[in-house]
Amino acid sequence: MPSSRVTIKVVIGFQVLLLTGSHAAAAELSTLFTTPQERELIDSNRYGNTKPKVVVEDTIEVPVQQLYQEAVTRQYKVSGITISRDGPHTVWINSTAYEDGAELEDRSKIKVMVGDEIRVRITAPDGKNYYATSGETLEVSYLAAVGG
Repeated sequence: MPSSRVTIKVVIGFQVLLLTGSHAAAAELSTLFTTPQERELIDSNRYGNTKPKVVVEDTIEVPVQQLYQEAVTRQYKVSGITISRDGPHTVWINSTAYEDGAELEDRSKIKVMVGDEIRVRITAPDGKNYYATSGETLEVSYLAAVGG
């Protein structure tokens, strides 16, 4: 039976090692998720350290980029609109095909309007709506933020 005594001693030793190791890991985790100022407050409450420490915050000057608005005017020639029964509708603007809901290069949004009259709505980046049907040219004007 000497082997069972050795096994019991090894198991007990292993359990003691686990218990003391997990306590150290728990202490590290408690410091892992705190800032140095929070850690200092916790330590002063825990150990009675009443010596006040001065907290110095680093200030970094970030250059401010001036923004201004610039008037933008774009012309869009609607050369065709295709209505699809099963898929998205298609509109040709400046000889390029766009599906319903797409965005133009200036972030204007396209919506094909189906009803009594088939037309396209272009919503400029500032939210203004412009309407045209096949064969018409739109002049879209809006203010765009530009960095200086």
